[in-house]
Parts: sequence; structure tokens; C-alpha cells
Amino acid sequence: MALATITWLLAPILLPERVPDDFPKLPDLRTVNPGLRALLQGADQEARRRPGSAEAVGKLGMAYHANVFLEQAAGAYGIAARLAPNDYQWVYCQAFLQEENGNEPEQVKLLQQTVRLKPDHVPALLKLADGAFKRDRLDEAAHYYELASKVPDSRSFLQAAFGLGRVAARRREWNQVIEHVAPLTRTYPYLQPPYELLQEAYEALGQADKAAEARQNITLSRSKVVPPPQDPLNDQLISLSYNSTRLLKQAGLLSRFGYPDQAIQVAHRAAEANPKDPDIRDFIAHTLLASYPNKPEAVDEALTQMSECLWLRPNDPVPLWRFTNDFFDTPKTAAAVDRLRAVVRPYADRPDAHFYLGLIANAQGDTAEALSQFQAALKNDPTNSGIYDKLGVVLDRTSNLDGAIAYFQKAVQLAPTNTVARFNLGVALLQRGKDSQGLTELGEVLRLKPHDAATHFCMGFAFLYSKRIEEAVSNFNEGLRYKPDDAEAHFGLGSALSIERNREGAVAALREAIRLRPNYPEAQALLQQLER
Repeated sequence: MALATITWLLAPILLPERVPDDFPKLPDLRTVNPGLRALLQGADQEARRRPGSAEAVGKLGMAYHANVFLEQAAGAYGIAARLAPNDYQWVYCQAFLQEENGNEPEQVKLLQQTVRLKPDHVPALLKLADGAFKRDRLDEAAHYYELASKVPDSRSFLQAAFGLGRVAARRREWNQVIEHVAPLTRTYPYLQPPYELLQEAYEALGQADKAAEARQNITLSRSKVVPPPQDPLNDQLISLSYNSTRLLKQAGLLSRFGYPDQAIQVAHRAAEANPKDPDIRDFIAHTLLASYPNKPEAVDEALTQMSECLWLRPNDPVPLWRFTNDFFDTPKTAAAVDRLRAVVRPYADRPDAHFYLGLIANAQGDTAEALSQFQAALKNDPTNSGIYDKLGVVLDRTSNLDGAIAYFQKAVQLAPTNTVARFNLGVALLQRGKDSQGLTELGEVLRLKPHDAATHFCMGFAFLYSKRIEEAVSNFNEGLRYKPDDAEAHFGLGSALSIERNREGAVAALREAIRLRPNYPEAQALLQQLER
């Protein structure tokens, strides 16, 4: 008995399980990232040590899959599914892989097998639903969306409910659209697509007021797409990946759907995986600048990443031009502007650099240099509306209103839909005392961009100064619907309401202005006057 027990214990060591004939061969790893080499060698050794374990072989498949060794991944997933025929996860891994291979028929078969093994697998249900919707198989799509929506504690209810709304819209079942989508606008008010479906439904039902409300909310929503459903497998693949292409793609999705911190973290991993890819540096620079434009440390890191991008690809300054154009969307510190100038300086002899050098000179208050650079830019691109607008801005700052107006008018003539130039023209005309013309231009801006808060506020002050109080109040209130945290607008509204002798409303507006800007002497003085 003792001998039999010892033999049983030593059998796995002395007589190891045989690796199946179709076990994936380890690829040549001599030139790959050291971290990737260690990952694949470790997973391969563990799977060979336990070739009868679906978990070990399946994890090897995931390591291959995450790093785009797709043939090896398919082999490992196939073995894992054979070893554990009732385990849904290896079937779903194969479906995910077939999706990346573009093999839709095989993907659908594997997804259907996944939900037979695990009926509440939400990612598989939603993939089946989305695929059926694209093929216009609406009953099938609705069936899968419905199943996904009923899974308790699912973090993908948004995608399921929105999918049901899309199916109802394609069927022209407008009341069903409202039933499915209206609750989403209360839970996710920042998403644009549900409002678009609601607008279409209300217009079809002849409910003009509700359609107009949905249309207004579209302009206020900041996210133009519904994010994809959460998928634990994708998260696992990303955590195992050393493939810069996969990581950069994931970073782009995270940034697009409003997760800049995670996007930057994943992009840094992509840069570690492929330090020689300038596109990764470009992505990090732009994401930092777009997400944290007022944080000096983020701006400094963005400048560093852009410098790295140019060092890796020195003959392509296009990423730098995009970066410089966005750089001045918000005010920057003098030190940051100096750093940007140093980055741009090596390209100063290029004809396309003059515009960006003009932006830098203008930010530094060097009027003569800004004018010189913008004039040089015009010689290179004489029909560019934006250059004329910038020339107007420079002259406006020097109080040369007539010259500024001339440039703004040329900018608008070249591009009638250039609302920035038209706004600047309207303001300059108001400053010149040409109120009627200025208000006409601002009104045209609102025709093109009816929810532009800055234009409403500018018109509000123009009406206030010309004693057209009712119109001033209307414009301040309208602008504050789109930008409720503007202290000056609240002060303007309070001033207009005090002239109308609406003391209660004026006091409320002035208190809000002071709450937003505690050091606001004009608002404090008027509030004290009203309270006395």
C-alpha cells in the first residue's frame, strides 16, 4: 500500500501528461520586448506542465491573443475549449478572436454557443444584438437586447436599453423609443445619442415642444457616442498586452469616452512597449493638453511628449502645428509659452510655421512680431480666414479698431460661417460705437450657433448699456442656461434686474456672481446698495 501511494504521488512527475499534437509552438521571441518574452515563456511552461488544464492552456491563449499572436491564440483556445466543453469562457475567447480576424459568421456561431452555456453573459448578448441590428434582423436584435437588459446588476444596461430604442426607431414605434430612451437621459444627461432618438420620436409624434427641448439638450451634451459595454475579457487582454498597437487603440477609446487618466496610463504602457513610435507621444501630448489645459504640470508633460514625438519624426511638424493651435485655447503661463516657442523655433524657416509663430508672439504680447508673422503667413496662404481673424485680434489689442474691423470683415467674407471671426467683428463694431451693425453680426453668430453663451452675454451687455433692459435680461438668462458659472453674466443680469426694479431677482443674481467670484467689487457694491 505504501509503495502504491508513493507511485501515485510521483506519477505526475515521473510520467508527465503528454502535450497534445496541436499544442501551439512557441514563436521566436529573441527580438520581442523582454516583458513580453517573460510572459509568453512563463505561460507556455505552465501550460506544458499542465496540458490537461483548460485554465492553464486558456491563459496561454489569452497571453498570445493580447499580443496579437493570433494563430497561436486560436490553437490554445481550441484546446482549452476541448478540455472544458461546458466552460463558456473559452468559447467566448474564440468569438472575440474571430471578431478581430473579421470572421463574422464564425464569431456569431461562437457567441450563440457562449450564451447557450451562460445565458446571462451580457457582452456576448450585446455583440449578438448589435450584429443582428446591423444586418437589419430586428426581431433577433430586440430579443438579445431584451435578454441583456434583464440581467440583474449588469453594468451594461445603458447599451441594452439604447439598443432597444434604436430597434424601436427603425420600426417607427415612436412611443416605444420614448419608453426605452427617456429614462437614459435622466441617468446619463451628458450623452447625445439618446436625445437624438428622442428628438426624432417627438417630431414624428408631432410634439414640437418636447422635440425642441431634446434638440437643445443635444447641443449641451458633451459625449457624442454611447460608450461600448464593459467586457472583462477585453480588460484582461489589455492587462496582458505588450502590443503598442492594441494599447494605443484602447487608449484612444478611453480618451474618446471620457476617461483621460486611464487613457494616458495605457498610452504610457504603449510607449514602453514601443519607445520609437512617435504617434504614441503625439497621442499623449494631445490628450494631456485637451484634458488638463489649465494644469501647468500637465502642460509641461504635454510639451515634453511633443518634443519626443518630433525627435522621433523630425521631418513632420504637422503634429506640432495641431498642438500649437490647441495650445492657446486657454491661457498658458509665460514659462509654458517660452517652452513652446523653443519647440517651434527649429521649424521657423518653413512657410507653414509663420502662423504658429504669430500665435506665440501674440501670447507673449509682442505685437510687432505677431503682425510680421501673420503677414508672412498670409503670403503663404492668402485665402485663410483664420489668419485675417488673428491679424484683427492683434490690431484690436492695440486699439486700432478700424484696422481690426477691416481684417475681421475680410475673414468673414472668406468664410461666412467662421463664427469666431464674426463674433470678433461684432464686438469690435460695438466698441467703435456701431451698435446696430455689431448686434447684427452677433445675431448672425447666434443663428449659426444658437447656444453660444459668450455671444448671448455680449449682446446682453450691449443691450444693458443702450438701456434695452428687457432684451438684456433675455440674453443673460439664455446664455446662463448654457454657461451657468459665469460670474460676469450674473452681474450683468443683476444690473439689468435692478434697473427693472426687480430687487429680489437682482439680489439673487448678484449673490451668485459673488459666490462664483468672491473678489468682485462691482457686484459687492451694487448688492450693498440694493440691500440698503
